[in-house]
Amino acid sequence: MATLNIPFFTTISDRFRVVLASGSPRRRELLDRLNLRYEVIPSDFAEDLDKAQFASAGDYVLENAITKAQDGQSDKPLLIIGADTVVVNSAGTILEKPASEQDAICTLKGLSGKSNTVFTGVCLIVGSLDGTKDPVVERAVEATQVVFGDLDDSIIEAYVATGEPMDKAGSYAYQSLACFFVKEIKGDYYNVVGFPCARFYQMLLDLHHQGHF
Repeated sequence: MATLNIPFFTTISDRFRVVLASGSPRRRELLDRLNLRYEVIPSDFAEDLDKAQFASAGDYVLENAITKAQDGQSDKPLLIIGADTVVVNSAGTILEKPASEQDAICTLKGLSGKSNTVFTGVCLIVGSLDGTKDPVVERAVEATQVVFGDLDDSIIEAYVATGEPMDKAGSYAYQSLACFFVKEIKGDYYNVVGFPCARFYQMLLDLHHQGHF
């Protein structure tokens, strides 16, 4: 797999312990495309925040990402990457990973023939190299609209039977079998996969220009 060699990424790897506070294999796969040395330490955060306490899905997913990143802090110079992804259906309901196959079937029936929006919150916490300053927190939310074609019950049941929806927010994986069901996306493809690469790169670039790396 080709990797992108960006000079200031080497500086980050040399100066910081870079931690991905997520066990998502999709996020690891995308980060592996950068010449950025990192380790995976999944957050212990239970992701049990009360959705009703947040004004929007973007606020909710960002708070999840911030909490995941904060969960990995230590007294060493760190760059911690926290992220969380949810899907919001056309009625405004936040859809996370399904609790059961029947839950996945119901979710996909609700997405059939309609649009949904994928929100990913990203939080970067940058520790002070000399230990004299508070950590810098950079945060962002990316939104991508996904339009489903019409799905009949037999297709939905066959898809759920593959097991693919069971660990996916919104009960589908656009980068895999669900690509056959999606008519259109508006926004960042990789955000739908679970990590908005362009937004992440811009966040790192902004921190670099601000002199934090």
